[in-house]
Amino acid sequence: MPNLLSIAGNFWHLLPLGGQMYMPHGSCYLWQTPLVALHLISDLLIAIAYFSIPVMLIYFVRKRQDMPFSRVFVLFGAFIVACGFGHLLEIVTLWFPIYWVTGIEQAITALISCYTAMELFSLLPMFLALKSPEALEEINQQLQIEIQERQKTEALINRIIQGTASVTGDDFFPALVENLAITLDVLQVQITETGTTQTLASWRNPKFREQSLPIIAEVQDITTAENTFTSYINFPITDRNNVSIGTLRVYHYESTIDREQATTLIAIFASRAAAEIERRYARADLASANQQLAEINNQLEAKVTERTQAIATSNQLLEERIAESRIVEEALRNSEERFRSLVVNMPGVVYRCLPDEQWTMQFLSNGIEQLTGYPATDFLDNRIRAFNEIIHPDDRTSLQFELEEITPTSSTYKDEYRVLCADGNIRWVYEQGTALFDLENQVTCLEGVILDVTDRKLADKALEQERRQLRQLIQNMPVAMAMCDTNMYYIAHSKQWLKDYNLGDEILVGRSHFDVFVDLPERYRANIQSALAGEIVARDEDCFIQPDGTKHYLKWTMQPWYYTADQVGGIIIVAQNIQDLVKGREAAIEASRLKSSFLANMSHEIRTPMNGIIGIAELLHTTPLNIQQQDFVKTLNNSAEHLLSLINDILDFSKLEAGEMTLESMPLDLVECVEAVAELLAFAAHHKKVELLTFVDPQLSQVLMGDAVRLRQILTNLVGNAIKFTASGSVEIRVMQTSQTADQVTIRCEVIDTGIGIKPEDKEKLFRSFSQVDPSTTRQYGGTGLGLAIAKQLTTMMGGSIGIESTWGQGSTFWFTAVLDRLDTIASFPELPTQKILVIDSHDKSQHIVNEYLTACGMEVESCGNFVEGLVILEQEKKYDLVLLALPILSAQKSIQVVLQRLQPLLPLEKVVILISSIDYPFLREWLQAQRIRHLLKPLQQKSLFNCLQQDSFTQEQIEDGTTFADSFTKTMGRSSIFRILLVEDAVVNQTVIQNQLNILGFEDIDCVENGRIALERLKTEKYDLILMDCLMPELDGYSTTERIREGEAEGEHQLIVAMTANVMEGDRDKCITAGMDDYISKPTTIASIQTVLERILQPMELPPITAETDTQELVSEAKLNDRPMVSRGSEAETVIDLERLKLFYGENLAFQKQMFAKLLTFLPQYFAGLRVAIAAEDFEQITYHVHRLKGSVASASVNDIPQWCQAIETAVVNKDLVRIKILEVLIDEALQEVYLFLENYIAAH
Repeated sequence: MPNLLSIAGNFWHLLPLGGQMYMPHGSCYLWQTPLVALHLISDLLIAIAYFSIPVMLIYFVRKRQDMPFSRVFVLFGAFIVACGFGHLLEIVTLWFPIYWVTGIEQAITALISCYTAMELFSLLPMFLALKSPEALEEINQQLQIEIQERQKTEALINRIIQGTASVTGDDFFPALVENLAITLDVLQVQITETGTTQTLASWRNPKFREQSLPIIAEVQDITTAENTFTSYINFPITDRNNVSIGTLRVYHYESTIDREQATTLIAIFASRAAAEIERRYARADLASANQQLAEINNQLEAKVTERTQAIATSNQLLEERIAESRIVEEALRNSEERFRSLVVNMPGVVYRCLPDEQWTMQFLSNGIEQLTGYPATDFLDNRIRAFNEIIHPDDRTSLQFELEEITPTSSTYKDEYRVLCADGNIRWVYEQGTALFDLENQVTCLEGVILDVTDRKLADKALEQERRQLRQLIQNMPVAMAMCDTNMYYIAHSKQWLKDYNLGDEILVGRSHFDVFVDLPERYRANIQSALAGEIVARDEDCFIQPDGTKHYLKWTMQPWYYTADQVGGIIIVAQNIQDLVKGREAAIEASRLKSSFLANMSHEIRTPMNGIIGIAELLHTTPLNIQQQDFVKTLNNSAEHLLSLINDILDFSKLEAGEMTLESMPLDLVECVEAVAELLAFAAHHKKVELLTFVDPQLSQVLMGDAVRLRQILTNLVGNAIKFTASGSVEIRVMQTSQTADQVTIRCEVIDTGIGIKPEDKEKLFRSFSQVDPSTTRQYGGTGLGLAIAKQLTTMMGGSIGIESTWGQGSTFWFTAVLDRLDTIASFPELPTQKILVIDSHDKSQHIVNEYLTACGMEVESCGNFVEGLVILEQEKKYDLVLLALPILSAQKSIQVVLQRLQPLLPLEKVVILISSIDYPFLREWLQAQRIRHLLKPLQQKSLFNCLQQDSFTQEQIEDGTTFADSFTKTMGRSSIFRILLVEDAVVNQTVIQNQLNILGFEDIDCVENGRIALERLKTEKYDLILMDCLMPELDGYSTTERIREGEAEGEHQLIVAMTANVMEGDRDKCITAGMDDYISKPTTIASIQTVLERILQPMELPPITAETDTQELVSEAKLNDRPMVSRGSEAETVIDLERLKLFYGENLAFQKQMFAKLLTFLPQYFAGLRVAIAAEDFEQITYHVHRLKGSVASASVNDIPQWCQAIETAVVNKDLVRIKILEVLIDEALQEVYLFLENYIAAH
């Protein structure tokens, strides 16, 4: 221990401020522990004592601010504090020799001491002149007696006002009992609440018992021996209805209480206590109302999606609850203000009297003078007149009878009577009081209040007159209206009420509503009770069923009416017949359903012939064609695709308008989604020499949840529009993250173009349905005006919004936001070794995007804007790991060779990667691959860039871009020649088209059947690798066929089945998957759509490779058809089949047309025969099947008139119009005879 003290003392010398000349006091004591501890403890205790003395002096001065010598106390306290600091510094110098500090502190102490001494010297004569304590005590006693006598009454009043007027809530009761006990000078005051064992407040007067404190929420047993009291006052606390809600008790040992004065004060306090207790009840009611409000709100949130129709009603209920809570709050504020005013102003008359015939008054408030004109002192002890004398003689008997009915169990009374005023007038008063009993249950006195109700009596009389007028008014109301009292007896009703409810000329006034409507449902009874409780209950639509079964569609309201501001007198029921409105709404719903059905049918019927159009166009494209024919095929294909796009827009808009569109929530890669859109539209942009750029915020390199299809749809529309209206410059797609939470990410997608821009006044037109900025836009650029309207609704469904920022002539920025869910999976940028990369790109935006991607990968990036500048940089600094060189659109092979020759002396060509446009790539692909030149396609994709950074050598074959359709499929599925396919399709034309499309893809082994029954028979003897299944077929449709196939599969077996249907409405895909199909192809089918689905479902399969002898080109060649000029036809034939339209669809391939016409001649009679049998049997379901098959076949062959008549039959089936169906049957029969004749002549001639 000494060593520790010595080390602590020597530590001072290590400090920068430590003194090297002095030693600490501890060293003087040789660091002996007892000696150092003695000095330490003694100095510390002295310092504490010195500091505590000034605290007490300051406390004394604050409490006795009237002291004349407070300055001396302050100086003396400062002196003692300085001494205390001196002793603290003595402790510090045990270890630290800060003697200069201690010397300065002692000097300050000396100055304070001298100044205090001088002050004391000057004040010494004044001290000597002070009176002795005995003299001061005598003077104080005399003053106290005088003050007590003079201000006794004022002190009582002030104590009441100051002690309780400003206190409310739970704090009021302790303040009340404390002030009352002190005011009355009694031992104890207690307030209890009726119906509970809880004492709201109890307070013992310290004057009678030392160390007593307020006691809250504790029941005192006043019957024990130690609490025997000689004086006891028990005063009931009553509410506005004179119902006892509590008790105020006063206890004392001696009978020294002025009971009359005490009782008067207690009555005032009791009224205030009653107000506070009622306030507590009101708060509880308010809490209950708020709880009910919260429950209603929760119910609204849970049902909001399924009860859209009831939103208005629910909001109204919510507003009623809020209004009710506001009324309660207002009542609480009014109550508080009312009772505060009661304490100060005491409205009405408060009295206390003896229970004799004269009503001898012991206390009467000054309100009696305002009421009668007689001062209150006239009635006290009957000095001038007795109170009984001013009671109207006719009312004295009834009042005396009320008093005679008073018993200890029923101690309250109330009555209304008239009083005679000094000016000769007669006024009505309402009296309510309570009788006090002695131990023998004898009435000792009466206490209560008297209120002037003359105005109310007059108002009641006027109210009765108003009621008569109201009944007349209600009787003539043009709507069904009834007014009832609280017991639901009719007070008035309109004539329309009798008429609407078939009540004839019955007189309902005075009858019970429940007697008139005996079978009233329970829900209406509950609504009536809610209205009687003060709520406004309403329904915008309700169906009321009368006993005879009659349905009444009503819009009704139940609303309470009030006697007074807070007393419900009954309810008013108003009902409006909305039968016509309901019928109109149902008609609108049915029209919407019919519209959706029509769109579904139209889509199916349009897509069926479109399958033939697009399929034949694709097949023609595979045949040898001259330049003009190639243009024809291209125009045909573009027109068909444009028509499909229009159909899809209309279907999407219809689903959005009907609220039937739903979004999927699937794993979504934003980078892949955005770049797929750019890849799809890159050719169109580069064809116009417009740069197409994409940038996805590196923060969004993660897997999210959303609807990728709809997101691509929005982007495709915006980017397609941007390319369409941009003649030069660039179109940029930017996707950024704006905010995120633990579960969601908000993205902002921008499509920035340098096109024509939009005028400010035209912006609001953009997102309207069927609207474009300028009608000439449609003629120049095409479009329906639905794309942006659909995009707006889709972004809203995604939790976002859409907008535009544009300057006329300078381009536009279309943007939208979407909220996507987060997944735990994070697809971050790949970790790559750091490389030094030079980017040469003349396009600033493109250069900036490449720089950001490379920097996010951890690369050291340097960039320049032209090739010459890049050469200079390379000559100065040759240590670059990679050079990215972006070439302009329409770069020729020769220019690329020149660029590479200039670069070759500066660095190896393996370190050069060129970026070329998608429009240039088909012409350069073979040369680039042959020269092993590393290259990437524009718009640049993140995946391609990262692959390039990871590999030393890179060619286009390592990415998915640029390969032709047949090449790509042959590479991944090059085993197709041994693959067996069963095509189940009832339309022969579609069989031909799809079979040829499959031949183009390299599939040769294809069998065709026309319905599900035949397919099942074929599967019993044959094995197929894939079944292409039409959904709507005769005898057995595709759904039922698939279900039977699945039922017959053995364990471990699975037959691949792909649905093909022209139905593309909401739920069609789910219906196919539910039936057991593996995938879905929408008609009209294209080679691309078939290839996409086949790759998706066949790629994982392990198929044996084809032999080397198999040549895909040979397979394609065998599928080609020979061309031959068409012969001229007569005018009669042209009226049967539209040959020009047929030529537009299928070209002049006579072999194909002959094959198709031969199948038509074979199958059309069968199809029509099936239709005739179905019509004869009046089987509408079979009629639909057969007419659908017939219509698809004749439409594919461009037969005139018959497709429209088939469509008319389908409409007649919906309406069950058999007569019209039979008329159309005759027309079709006659037209088919002409078609048969034409087909026979055509086949014979060719």
